[in-house]
Amino acid sequence: MGLFDFLKHKRVPATIEYTVAPLGEISVPRSSWMILFRDGFDDLALLRTALTRYHEPVQQITSHHLKFGAPAELDIRLSIASHVLAESQEIAAQFSHSDSSAIALCNQRVELSWDMRDDPGLITNLIGFVEPEVRRVVDTCWTFDCDSGQWF
Repeated sequence: MGLFDFLKHKRVPATIEYTVAPLGEISVPRSSWMILFRDGFDDLALLRTALTRYHEPVQQITSHHLKFGAPAELDIRLSIASHVLAESQEIAAQFSHSDSSAIALCNQRVELSWDMRDDPGLITNLIGFVEPEVRRVVDTCWTFDCDSGQWF
């Protein structure tokens, strides 16, 4: 199985997060979008500060992890590890975009994930707050839906 083979299957969630239920461990399917860019973030402090103006709860878990919104909650994670560049190259090669050559140079990403059972309207609103704030910091970025393999 290739690095991003899961993206080719629309029915398979991109991310599975585990929770503990009263009857034992169950899996909760999550949907994911990635915002890919080249440089711009050392941590999520600027994004956290920007998101406070939307009057939605923002919880800082670590310097690279935020939780945003309620009752629907958007999980926001920053990845700046060396593997991000290789993954960006693979995504750019497998999912065509007019800017594929620029996308292949992306060495950072913000991953947005949420419980698939959350209200889609609330999640859309939260993403609508986050994506422009990331764009404001990094200037040029590309948003990719991991479940459908589409660019936004």
